[in-house]
Amino acid sequence: MYQVSPFDSQLYGQLLSDPATAERLGDNGQLRAMLAVEGKLALAQADAGLIPQDAARDIANTAESLTLVPADLAGGVASAGVPVPALVKALKAALPEDSARWVHFGATSQDIVDTALILNVREVLAIQEERLRQVVGALADLAEQHRSTLIAGRTRTQQAVPMSFGLKVAQWLAPLLHQLDRLDEMRPRLLRVQLGGAVGTLAAMGDQAAAINEGLAQRLDLTAGPCWHTQRDTLVELSGWLSLTTGTLGKMAQDWLWLAQSEVGELRFTNGGGSSTMPQKCNPVDAEVIVAMARTCASATGQMHQTMLQEHERSGSAWTQEWFQLPQQLMAASVALNHAREGLRFIEVHDQRMRDNLDAYNGVIYAESATFALARTMPRDQAAALVKESAQEALNGDRHLLQIIQDKTGETIDLEQLRQQLVAGGATDRWLTDILFHARP
Repeated sequence: MYQVSPFDSQLYGQLLSDPATAERLGDNGQLRAMLAVEGKLALAQADAGLIPQDAARDIANTAESLTLVPADLAGGVASAGVPVPALVKALKAALPEDSARWVHFGATSQDIVDTALILNVREVLAIQEERLRQVVGALADLAEQHRSTLIAGRTRTQQAVPMSFGLKVAQWLAPLLHQLDRLDEMRPRLLRVQLGGAVGTLAAMGDQAAAINEGLAQRLDLTAGPCWHTQRDTLVELSGWLSLTTGTLGKMAQDWLWLAQSEVGELRFTNGGGSSTMPQKCNPVDAEVIVAMARTCASATGQMHQTMLQEHERSGSAWTQEWFQLPQQLMAASVALNHAREGLRFIEVHDQRMRDNLDAYNGVIYAESATFALARTMPRDQAAALVKESAQEALNGDRHLLQIIQDKTGETIDLEQLRQQLVAGGATDRWLTDILFHARP
């Protein structure tokens, strides 16, 4: 088969894929999960007395040991539009006739595919949560290390006022803590068994239907409940969580890219990629990939919302559309988390360059602080007008803003004292402490 997506490419795989996620979402991972569901379903049905115990054990044991070749099922998938009929045929062929007749008894293909998806999603989310916590820990360490490091705060791409670099890092961190909370809140809604039969009534399983639903959920460690064949809200919620996670990482990575520009030079990534023609280059590849994954994930979220538009009790088209979007988002989030971990392993903070950039343009970045310092001895509007005039002189000349102010007013504003106030003043210490406390419960 052709490998069209970079997620599946041998060429791009180490850059743009994740083996642990691919193992769960690839063909073999899907088939293993579907066989597991068929086996556990048989056992749950036997527990409820719907099918013979011996047959259920045969089905479960064979489903656990059977290895299917995806290419062997491809023709059946093309014909049916779903892999389950071909899978069930192969499972039956591996069983004695008396047991084979009870395979997939009363279930429908979507029950198996959706429940298998949830099993794989659960494993992928466990992987992502571990990585997310590692990113949170690395950011917490970085924020603590640079509580007192001053950097130019920037608004609309321009220098605004100085701030603590530790607080800037903590602001990358804080939304990731929200994502961990959201993940805990989402799991009970998401990790539900799908078992509804033909149209969601489980009519073919008779009076035992509810017990079988609950038994299957218990055996798979999922939640029992009504069929959700065309109610895809929890999968769309998952899609949103993946987009929020990659988007939050993407905002951080976008900052990395701007701070690592040669002209800024406040960050550097020592594992950056080189150039075939420019030996001085150290390209911030991790940051670039994270931003790309965030944009990819955001685009897929809109498509996932489209999959909620389903006709009656089952939609083949919306369901197929979902197969294109959700696995890509799951992979994109895993890839982004990988690169975030790697970027934080190899990040270099150039605090002297941060200080040098603060001193550029003759100190006009201290204009706001100077205004409020002067406002202690003169009206606020007068102070603002004086500092604005002084800032223009500093930008057009070669004298420092604070020296110009001193010459005009006789007021001395101590630069080092001002810097200390800026790095720890206002709400900086309070908010930094609060964010770090929640990052290290």
